[in-house]
Amino acid sequence: MLVATIHQHASLTARCLSLPAHRVQPRGARRNLWSPVRAQQQPGDGSGSGEDVPPPPAAEQPPPSAPAVATEEPPAAEDANLQLPPEVIQRLRTTVFGFDTFFVTGVENYQADGVLFRGNLRGEPAAAYAKLTARLQAELGEQYKLYLLENREELPVAVVLPLASVLPQLGPLPEQLLAAGLGLASVATTLNIFGADLFNAALLTANWDAAAVAAAAPGAAAFVGILGVHELAHAVVAKQRGLQLAPPIFIPAGLGLLGSFGAVTRFKSFVPTRADLAAVAAAGPLASSAVAAAVMLAGAALSAQGVGGIELAVDSFKESLLAGALGQAVFGDQLFTMEAVDTNPLFVAGWAGLIINAINCLPVGELDGGRTFLGLCGRRAAARVGAVTLLLLGLAGFSNSLSLFWLILVVTLQRGPILPCDQELSSIEDAGTKYAAIAALVLPLLVLLPYPAVLSITNGLPDLPPTF
Repeated sequence: MLVATIHQHASLTARCLSLPAHRVQPRGARRNLWSPVRAQQQPGDGSGSGEDVPPPPAAEQPPPSAPAVATEEPPAAEDANLQLPPEVIQRLRTTVFGFDTFFVTGVENYQADGVLFRGNLRGEPAAAYAKLTARLQAELGEQYKLYLLENREELPVAVVLPLASVLPQLGPLPEQLLAAGLGLASVATTLNIFGADLFNAALLTANWDAAAVAAAAPGAAAFVGILGVHELAHAVVAKQRGLQLAPPIFIPAGLGLLGSFGAVTRFKSFVPTRADLAAVAAAGPLASSAVAAAVMLAGAALSAQGVGGIELAVDSFKESLLAGALGQAVFGDQLFTMEAVDTNPLFVAGWAGLIINAINCLPVGELDGGRTFLGLCGRRAAARVGAVTLLLLGLAGFSNSLSLFWLILVVTLQRGPILPCDQELSSIEDAGTKYAAIAALVLPLLVLLPYPAVLSITNGLPDLPPTF
């Protein structure tokens, strides 16, 4: 059910993002493979030359008192070939779009049920979008959704889709049941990682070791708490910005130190801007990493006092810049002369939390890092960097188990594309949001690079040290 849910969300996103290139290729020309679905060019829309029709000279523009009209009334035959009703196209052309917002130069079919308007943006994107949506609602009510995006040539386009085709299709009850079930499974796998040994035949009898579960509880609770802070921070920032999130769906792991791979979280409401997307995405890993670092420091202090419980191979400290530096500060230079070191479960929980948050900040797919990078740099840059990140994960997967597992997770559940914002033409202006996004993207460098920080593709993500 989880895979079906994510794929349903990805299908919806793809409908909103397969924007055709602005220029029309002649018959026999090589197809632009950027989009899997090619828009249908409509005759008589003023785009036959492949260039935008320039805006009319000042003399032809309506006087200030005249109503804004984007284009001349189109032929009825042209509108009849489009996927929205001709009367809707007519009202969009003459009432919604205008000289003061978006000057339409061409109209074409978009995917299975939408229409794409090419043209020239007038004024600031945020102000133009506010006017367009207000006019759309006044003219056509809540029947249609409008996006203001960039096409592959970084030119502005407006996409209008029936609202029914972009609303989430999964009911709340199945999603809540899925979230609850996988959440409980993640708690079980986390307890198992910290020594509860739940997954054996003894669990089904009266002879299973309750004391082992009690001993594993502090470390497991710390790790689950770190994950909870991650999701809580997402929810708090989303609420501050008037957005709604679906229940987080945790992915059980039970691999090395990791009891869970974190959660898949989707938006239930439309995201207005790239700044909103980046703010919500970056909040989770930043808040959770701060808590994880504090838990790790507390565990390091207890470990230095001889309060241990979990043996870690010393070589594992060499695989994380942050963990190596902290380990050397606590245990001294002799750390790397030993084979193993006895550590407190809180140290392990904090380290595992940092690893999860750092991996989630990788700029790929619908991970927090992918959403943050898109918000900061735009969709084209995010697509390119995401492809490079996937390639590096694939190469690292030949020698590193965690890289391979995370590559599989991204490809199957989190590959995207990211659901578009209402308008993606505006960059992030708030300095706080911008710095938070940059900090989130720097986190993987601090946690995942080896100690000393030697850049090597084959090192990949830090291998998970043995817990027993």
